[in-house]
Amino acid sequence: MQKIAVIGGTGYLASLIKNQDKNDSCKYTFFSRNKNSKNYINYLSSKKINRLKNFNCIIHLAGPSQNELKKNKSLIIKKSLLTSKICDLCTSYNIKLIYISSLQVYKDYGKKNLSINSKIHLTNPYSKSHYESEKIILSKFLNHKKKFIILRMGNVFGFKKYNNLGEIKKNIIHDLCILALKKRKFLIKNGSIQRTFIPSQIFIKIVNHIIKNSYFNNSIENIFYKNLSLHDIAKIIQKRFKFLFTTDIKVEIKKYKYKKKFKINQNQNFKFNIDYKKIYFEIDTILKYMKKIIRIKI
Repeated sequence: MQKIAVIGGTGYLASLIKNQDKNDSCKYTFFSRNKNSKNYINYLSSKKINRLKNFNCIIHLAGPSQNELKKNKSLIIKKSLLTSKICDLCTSYNIKLIYISSLQVYKDYGKKNLSINSKIHLTNPYSKSHYESEKIILSKFLNHKKKFIILRMGNVFGFKKYNNLGEIKKNIIHDLCILALKKRKFLIKNGSIQRTFIPSQIFIKIVNHIIKNSYFNNSIENIFYKNLSLHDIAKIIQKRFKFLFTTDIKVEIKKYKYKKKFKINQNQNFKFNIDYKKIYFEIDTILKYMKKIIRIKI
């Protein structure tokens, strides 16, 4: 059985891995800098991080959020230091690495077609934070073959259970679902904005596929499922709300002009046939779960 260490173990993406259906081929351990967590670890201490030396693979999810970086750009330096220490540990003890980056590293994300070589958005602190970590990984593993993979992910959404409401609301689909439940309406200021969306079940499938097939080709991969406008997402939520609760909600879209969907160049190993039922399933699960959590009568 593969022993997998998850760094950033109390975050949203870690919760998806933790709450997945039973996986007999992997044993996951979740580490966090949150002192109240079961496996607290001081990531920046070389001595403490050596606790991870007996794992087969590390999934690196740790890092500051966009809001945290707006307040304190120096967190980029801490994130880079952590990434450097993780890489040193991996190269010293023959540990594989999965680094979760973001499609937001691209300057033209949501506007133009993208490939791995598209322009990077270096003026955005969040994009820069991920890109700096990517560069460290590429440099540290330069003389080590088949040891890592970097996943530039779109917006993952959906969950089975997750009780951190503040964290959930940072996700655009989750936030719109909560507004629909609480106020029976929500506003989209610009419906033309396009984003890449990935159902949580697809995210889990990708992670497990990489580990099971040892797909560590020292590569950077663009990961997406479906590109949709905020207009599209709003209308889907409106329809699913009606289907589940036989109740109408008001969706106001201030600005919308149809635009051709941008395309993303991707590896064939991470290409999926689009099934809207998966998107509907995730949104239905969010609405039903959040209705229970925030105790709203409909």
